[in-house]
Amino acid sequence: MAKDAKKTQRKTNNKKSVKEENKKVVKTTDTKKKEAVVKEEKVKEEPKVEIKEVKKVKEVKEKTLKDKEVKKKDRDEKIDAAFAKIDDNRKGIILFVIGFLIATLLFRCILWPDRIATLKDGTQPIANIGDKVITADDLYTDMKQYYSVKVLLNKIDTMILEEKYPENDEMKKSVQSTADYYYSVYEKNYQYTKEKFLSEYGFANEEEFLKSLTLDYRRNKYFEDYVLGLVTDKEIEKYYNDEVFGDIDSKHILVSVKKDSDKDGLSDEEAKKLANEIIEKLNNGTSWDDVVSEYKDQITSEDLGYQAFNASLESAYVEEMRNLEVNSYSKSPVLTSYGYHIVYKKAQKDKPELKDVKDDIKEEIATEKKNNDKNLYYKALISMREDAKLTFVDTKLGDEYKEEVNKYK
Repeated sequence: MAKDAKKTQRKTNNKKSVKEENKKVVKTTDTKKKEAVVKEEKVKEEPKVEIKEVKKVKEVKEKTLKDKEVKKKDRDEKIDAAFAKIDDNRKGIILFVIGFLIATLLFRCILWPDRIATLKDGTQPIANIGDKVITADDLYTDMKQYYSVKVLLNKIDTMILEEKYPENDEMKKSVQSTADYYYSVYEKNYQYTKEKFLSEYGFANEEEFLKSLTLDYRRNKYFEDYVLGLVTDKEIEKYYNDEVFGDIDSKHILVSVKKDSDKDGLSDEEAKKLANEIIEKLNNGTSWDDVVSEYKDQITSEDLGYQAFNASLESAYVEEMRNLEVNSYSKSPVLTSYGYHIVYKKAQKDKPELKDVKDDIKEEIATEKKNNDKNLYYKALISMREDAKLTFVDTKLGDEYKEEVNKYK
């Protein structure tokens, strides 16, 4: 009986062991299935994450490219403008690199045939595929069809501008700084390495990229000199009489108007009402400092110090500042893109002599000319080529160039 009981016990234990093993197997299988499902879900979700990241990247890129429509008074602004150009004209940059090499070959093969003895005319073969022949004329025709006159103009402008503006340390430093700026922006926003950036924009190496930037640098330098050359003494004298004034020391109170992107803040009507309320307080004898203290949570108060005629201030503020008497304030709110201002004129210096501000006036007038004519940059380059006596032997390219010129007349 004891033996039978032990046998029964062993069988029961074995069955339990088998059941437990089966449970482990089932559990393991279920776990693996769950893991597989989780992995599958992750795989399915990954593209969504990538899409979201790409959207963010695009938003950053768009935001970056929108910051470029400002005056080119310092190096940073010129870099931003160049950044917009390289992104907006991506195809043009790639065409320049490829076309530059093709154009160089064609110039040597066709325009200067004595440099390569084996290619005396366009019918000479430059490559064979079995019994098929590719001639210099074939290559030249394709170049005109796909790269057109724009690539040739890059070559032409390089030749002209290298003579006008020989490379120097300032140019090299500026160009390299611009290149480094691109690298850092793309690394920060898109996680691009330098090599990936160059590859993405069609540059074989950094040297080719620097050549492209150097051409842009020289073109911009010529453009600046060209526009300054358009300014006449009569324009300078008129600007001096109408626009130049002695430096003014002012302070102001600003009641900001909320932007479309802001949920908080005052509406235009509310901001104007508050500005008028503050002016009323001043009219009733409340001091400037007391008003600032009373409304400190609703306003911005700032002392601008002395500002010259060419200061970077909005025209409405400058006009108010000029028209006020010393030790007086605005009797009605002054509207700018920031909101409503109450301006206080503290002091003013004497008007400077013309000879002391002539160069500054010239810069201001040149900036106005650039802002008033968006095609002036292209007109400057067209004028440069005319001065260099550019002519086209190839009538098709000549006709294409005439069409290009007519766009900017």
